Amino acid sequence: MRDAREEFAHQQGLQYVGLDGSVGVIANGAGLAMSTVDIVNQVGGSPANFLDIGGGANADVMAGALGVITSDSNVRSIFINIFGGIHQG
Repeated sequence: MRDAREEFAHQQGLQYVGLDGSVGVIANGAGLAMSTVDIVNQVGGSPANFLDIGGGANADVMAGALGVITSDSNVRSIFINIFGGIHQG
């Protein structure tokens, strides 16, 4: 069963898993997103989510991702990790 954050992300067409932390994570590609979650943990932070916007994401997708992240009242900071090599134009 999805929580409210996960349902909102699903409506935006995003791959999202809600967690209990305070650092919102946005990345493009599941591997990069998981690595980013791991990095947040390694430096003493606590990820609020796993959010993969995919390789072909555009400005609208990023806006949707930011909307999902900022709708979580536990998020105090956002870590965006976008690898430009897999983005299209």
